[in-house]
Amino acid sequence: MAEAARNRVLVTGIGVESCAGGTPDELWDALSAGRPAISALELEQPLPCQVGGVVRGFDPREHLSAQQVRRTSRFQQMLFAAAMKARADAGLRTAPGALYVGTGGGGLDEAAQLVTVLRQSGWSRMNRLGLLRLLPNQAAGLVAQELDITGPVLTISTACASSTDAIGAGMRAVRDGTADVVLVGGVESWLDLPCLASFCLLDALSQRPAAEAAGASRPFDRDRDGMVPAEGAAVLVLESERSALRRGATVHGEVLGAASTCDAHHAVAPRADGSVAARTIELACADAGLDTAAVDLVSAHGTSTPLNDRAETAAIKLAFGSYARHVAITAPKSVIGHACGACGILESVGVLLAIRDKYVPPTANLENPDPDCDLDYTPMVGRPVPINVAIKQNFGFGGQNSAVVFGAA
Repeated sequence: MAEAARNRVLVTGIGVESCAGGTPDELWDALSAGRPAISALELEQPLPCQVGGVVRGFDPREHLSAQQVRRTSRFQQMLFAAAMKARADAGLRTAPGALYVGTGGGGLDEAAQLVTVLRQSGWSRMNRLGLLRLLPNQAAGLVAQELDITGPVLTISTACASSTDAIGAGMRAVRDGTADVVLVGGVESWLDLPCLASFCLLDALSQRPAAEAAGASRPFDRDRDGMVPAEGAAVLVLESERSALRRGATVHGEVLGAASTCDAHHAVAPRADGSVAARTIELACADAGLDTAAVDLVSAHGTSTPLNDRAETAAIKLAFGSYARHVAITAPKSVIGHACGACGILESVGVLLAIRDKYVPPTANLENPDPDCDLDYTPMVGRPVPINVAIKQNFGFGGQNSAVVFGAA
């Protein structure tokens, strides 16, 4: 039986809430300049982790009614704002056919508040809507209600790969003809004390002081000492070529392929040899109908942790072979920190704009390369490169691996 024709999947809308700004151009300005948007955290108790990527100046009242603001939590509000921006950017006038959202923790900060009130004042003093403010799927539900999305509205939680997996799910829906237009997004708001303390206990976060905030995230650098936590949200509108042409939509890029795997190895540590992560890259390129040598830019996961950066280097070498030393690589977390379940889609916005401007953004703070991380990570200074194909890869706790291949508009 002949294989059914696959729809091209175009990106026609972008919405952003990030520590570097609330527009794609503000995010790109920081990434392309290698200008870290990391600052001191304001915590009720001192922790070894003192810095993070905080979304400052965010006002949910710009997008939600006063009643909605009272009833929703920060992660729901940020996703909603990003979704409304993406819809406006795409000029959508009808309801999308589906919505796929990635988040690692949802409203974990809300859960911590409920427990505090319960223990201090009793259950009757808890927020009556507390449960709805913490459930991970409620952010997607809020967007679906506003936009009347009656098709699949799915929340994906695969740790740091969550929103990358959401892009893959949305791509398949459009490519297979399930829907002409879908929204894909990611959100995380995990800068609360219990979450950060838990990561500190795992020795996962940078302990650089607040005075060194800009230099705290150092992917692939010999002096890196852990992730820099960040929050944020982003939403993309994915649309079939037929629908985009009919509407005369502006096209920001194309989603060519995607893949997901699992290391099946350890709760928090990646496979040191990078073998399964490498297979993810290879499968994503195969899904796009491309050889890995067709990739002009790799947007690395680059968490700034000793284990991840070495394992990712090994994965790139396995996946790309001899070409690994020639492909341009960038690590956006050096600028915007690690937004956990939202990192993939925030960094994908950077990929789309890198393709648009034919420019590889630098890996900030890469001053002393780790000898075990010996590829071209574009240290400190970006450069123009004719980028037509780029891959965004993310790897999460639980061994979750995800990759998406993007192409030029």
